[in-house]
Amino acid sequence: MINLWYEESYWSHTGGRLSGPEKVVQNTIASLEQENIDFAINKDVHKYNFLMQYQHDEAFRKHEKLEHDTCIIGPQVWFFENNPYGRFLIDNPQYYKKVVAPSEWVQNKFVNKLHIPAEKTCIWPVGIEDLNRYDNGVGDLDCLIYYKSRPIEQLDYVKKFLDSKGIKYAVTQYGNYSEEEFRNLVGSVKFCFIIDNTESQGIAIQEMMSMNIPLLVWDVSEWDYMGEDYRVPATSVPYWSDDCGEKFKDSIELEYAFDRFYSNLDRYTSRKVYESEFSYAASVKKLLDIFEK
Repeated sequence: MINLWYEESYWSHTGGRLSGPEKVVQNTIASLEQENIDFAINKDVHKYNFLMQYQHDEAFRKHEKLEHDTCIIGPQVWFFENNPYGRFLIDNPQYYKKVVAPSEWVQNKFVNKLHIPAEKTCIWPVGIEDLNRYDNGVGDLDCLIYYKSRPIEQLDYVKKFLDSKGIKYAVTQYGNYSEEEFRNLVGSVKFCFIIDNTESQGIAIQEMMSMNIPLLVWDVSEWDYMGEDYRVPATSVPYWSDDCGEKFKDSIELEYAFDRFYSNLDRYTSRKVYESEFSYAASVKKLLDIFEK
C-alpha cells in the first residue's frame, strides 16, 4: 500500500545515538507492521509514496521517477538558507500531494511564512511506542526534569524551587540518555517537569503521555530560530489538553501553577491524548486518510 523512501545515511552523523529523524522512521515502520499495512522500503511497489526525507540529491532523484500526485513529503524537510530541495517544493506544489507538518504551528509556518498553499499541507504526527508496560511504580524520586535547549538559568531556577518544596528529582537532558534509561526514569516518578524549547511534535514528551505521567510544562510562546521574518507562535507541547497537566510561560507563574498541579496530581490522565493522537493505530489511520482524500 505504501512505499517508504529514506536514507539511513541521513542520521549516520549521530555516532550511534538514536536521533529524532531515525525515530520517526522506526516508529512509522513499527506502526505499519502493527496495523498490518503492506509497505516497501526504497522500492516502487505500492500505490502510495511517502518520501520521509527531502534534503539530499537521492530524495530528489527518487521523487522524479514517481507519480507526483501519490507523493507525500516530509516531515524531514528544510525550507531555509536557500536549501535547493526545500525551495523546489515551495516553488512547485504541483509536483506532490502534500507536505507533512508534524503539528498545527508548523503547518502555520509553512502556509503563512513560506507561502506553501494550505491545501498542499497536512498535519501528521508519527506514532509513538506505547511505553505503559514500563511503569515501574513510584520509586524514591518524585519528579523527572526533562531539559532541552533552554537557558541553564531556567533549569537552576526550577531545581531551586523544587528543593524548596522538598521534591526529590532527577534531571535528564536531551541527547544524554539511552532509551532504557529514559523509560526507567519516567516509569518510576510521580510527574515530569518539562523545560523544553519549541517542539514540532515532541516525541519524548508524548512517550511520557503514553505512560500516563502528569506533566508540568514551562512553555514557550514562539519559534524564532530563523529570525524575525519567520517568527511564528509556537509551543513546547503542540499536542495538549487539560488532562495532561499544567502549563505556564513565566517564572512568576511557577508557584501558582505548581500548587494547582500538585494538588490535582491524581486527576491527570495524559494517556488520553496519546491514545487519540499518537497511538500506532491513530497515526496509521491519519496517514491513510491523507493519502486517500
